[in-house]
Amino acid sequence: MPKKVDREAKKEKILRAAMKIFARQGIAETKMETVAEKAGIAKGTVYEYFKSKDELLQMAFNYLIVHMNSLVRQRMAEFQEPEEKLKAGFLAYVDIESLNLNDVAQILPDLWSYGIRQKENDGDMAFDMNLIYVQYRELLGGALRKGMENGIFGQIDARAASSALMAAGDGFYLQWMADRKNFNLKKSAETFIELFMRGIKTR
Repeated sequence: MPKKVDREAKKEKILRAAMKIFARQGIAETKMETVAEKAGIAKGTVYEYFKSKDELLQMAFNYLIVHMNSLVRQRMAEFQEPEEKLKAGFLAYVDIESLNLNDVAQILPDLWSYGIRQKENDGDMAFDMNLIYVQYRELLGGALRKGMENGIFGQIDARAASSALMAAGDGFYLQWMADRKNFNLKKSAETFIELFMRGIKTR
């Protein structure tokens, strides 16, 4: 009896292989045959799952965003208090270990810049980074607004504050990618969010 192929598992295997190649060689230099070799499959098999490199890139982008979004929402849902929700959401955003991004994180700057260029050129809406940041600002902003309503946080601009948190998270990623040996991403993020919380808390 022929062995049943788990298409979703194989698709994810190809995506992970592609992300590693994108991270190592850059988007422009990545070739489908290199992805196939990394995934341990024939080049033709890649095309059974992805019609082109652009589609593969888009799916890699979506894969990362879905996983990051899911982790942030999951961590925030574990808490009721606005302070804990806010901390959990921010720390989840930069949780390299849980997101399993150690070997593919270098792809993030390429995807971000690719998404920005797509938006400027009226490209694929799937790469619209603005829509993604809007989602995160709403999640973190919701916790900030709830904290202000409860008198836990002082009155601040929730949209500006949540934007600042996202910018800080992106900055931590960049430092970590530039100097993984000397930059402790987790500890730095934890220190930052503690300082941030001190600044906005009323008690």
